[in-house]
Amino acid sequence: MSIGRFALKTFRNFLKFKTGKVSPLFASYNVTGRCNMRCVYCNWWKMEKLELPTNKALTVIDEVCSLDVSFFDFSGGEPMLRNDLTTLAKKAASHNCLVSINTNATLLKRENASRIADAFDIVVVSIDGPKECHDKIRGVAGAFQRAVESIKVLRSLGVEVGINSVISPYNIDVFPGFVEEIRPIADFLQVQPVHPYPPPSKNKPPIDKVAAIQEYLLDLKKKDPKFLAVPTDFLRGLRLFFEEKTPKICDAGKLYVAIDPAGNLLACAASGDIVLGNLLESSAENILTSDSETTKRAWAKVASCDGCWLECTVGVSVAVRNLKETIQMARLLKGFQCFRA
Repeated sequence: MSIGRFALKTFRNFLKFKTGKVSPLFASYNVTGRCNMRCVYCNWWKMEKLELPTNKALTVIDEVCSLDVSFFDFSGGEPMLRNDLTTLAKKAASHNCLVSINTNATLLKRENASRIADAFDIVVVSIDGPKECHDKIRGVAGAFQRAVESIKVLRSLGVEVGINSVISPYNIDVFPGFVEEIRPIADFLQVQPVHPYPPPSKNKPPIDKVAAIQEYLLDLKKKDPKFLAVPTDFLRGLRLFFEEKTPKICDAGKLYVAIDPAGNLLACAASGDIVLGNLLESSAENILTSDSETTKRAWAKVASCDGCWLECTVGVSVAVRNLKETIQMARLLKGFQCFRA
């Protein structure tokens, strides 16, 4: 990927956003409803196993990329369950996007690792704690070990690999020790609180423990800002999230969009019911500028939503609102393998 073309596109989107124009910077495509994990805080594996065939998925990617997005992320479900995943990733890359994947990394094999390494600029692996903790949260024995082995294989192939961790009552007591354990094996770490918001009682750790984790992470951010790839202001919101005092910072449908497994364009990745339209029935641009009843209902839901505190939504919003965070993000990206000539 050319850092020049990518930087120009990103700067163009940044200026459009700052002048009030709709120009999504980030798109997340949940390419499948299937998942091979049984996470205690997630219902994806219980849902209908939807996904589009390859030709329609490619059409969806073309449509979203026509919005001039800079970042295109593949998620799920578990995206590696799709046999055509690298074909889809290369389609997004052909639009000069930085292409990433969020995965549990348990399905990576040495025989397909090189294809994944070739197709994705960044791989983000979901790990929530040390071995026993992570396997219990995932509901699958051996999930931690397979994920760690995949990280090592991908990094040996020159891929930038980060870890995404969800802070919850299930890992709050072991989280700092876990972070120190994985620092040597990952290029960066992302964190976010367990959703939905407001959090139900079963998802709420004791506030004093949340406060301690927040202070630990803020200290780590000062010491190693490249490793903890989360805006400082986002970290400051962790305690507020669990106290149900989260400020609503939302640029849904403007700074970021999402696509569900059926090809629906969503205002954001935080809520699967905010459907703006279907990308197989209308162009992305027409959907975003439409005044149809479907689109009006979606925007009304955005306005009435309580908000969220996800890295792929609020994390992006916070970074773009803060010049220091934006510059820091640019420096982080410049160091990535995909931009090294």
